[in-house]
Amino acid sequence: MSARCADSLWHDEAAGALTVRALASSFSAMLGVAPDNIMAAVDKAKERAATNLSIAPLARPAEKRARALAATRQRAEGNKILLAGVADMRDVVASASPGQMMSMALETVYQGLSCSRALAFLRNRRDRKYIAKMGFGDGVKALIPTMVFDDGYEPNVFHASLSSDRVIFIENAKDPGFAAKLPAWWKNSLANARSFVILPLSSNGQPAGFIYGDWDESFPPIQLNQTEFGLLNDVRALVVKSVARRQQLEAAAAASKDR
Repeated sequence: MSARCADSLWHDEAAGALTVRALASSFSAMLGVAPDNIMAAVDKAKERAATNLSIAPLARPAEKRARALAATRQRAEGNKILLAGVADMRDVVASASPGQMMSMALETVYQGLSCSRALAFLRNRRDRKYIAKMGFGDGVKALIPTMVFDDGYEPNVFHASLSSDRVIFIENAKDPGFAAKLPAWWKNSLANARSFVILPLSSNGQPAGFIYGDWDESFPPIQLNQTEFGLLNDVRALVVKSVARRQQLEAAAAASKDR
């Protein structure tokens, strides 16, 4: 039965599928297994085989190549968006407000990385909280009011990024072993994300906020490359530069007023 099923499945076509179902019915009594259970086992075997085969039609190599090529093209286009966004931010950093720069950075990350969602968080020092201020993506507008968390250190991935002032990318947020590093506010609001990236924003050694982007299961698995990490660091450096510029202007104005 196995040999005949394999021969029928080779071409991955409707006629072969009907033959397999007929084989399952005819061998059911001999095997002592219900036809539906045989078909379930065959379906599982097809899934495993498709990931390993390279020449059988079942593996659909042309479709795999097309998907890989489309993903490569999308990645190349995304890098162009990141480059253009960084260039636009450099052009206005001397005159734009931190809020304007944050908005440009957020859109650049969202579009350039093809994120499911992207959010900007700012630190409110007086209330000692991080508060979501703006975002892009499905359902983000409704989520923003709920995303507030304390700025006191906790052993999770967000505080790790803010404390180290390093971009952190998490490839598989659904890994059970990683659950302890995810804060409750993320689990309550963003837990359908498979992967995410955090861009911390620090000025004078103090966290001022961060940009967050994620990808859900509808996106193919992603792994950021060194070019993208470099561009993300450029994005956050330009936002921080505008924050530092605002702080310098405020300090100069305060000093002038005191005189």
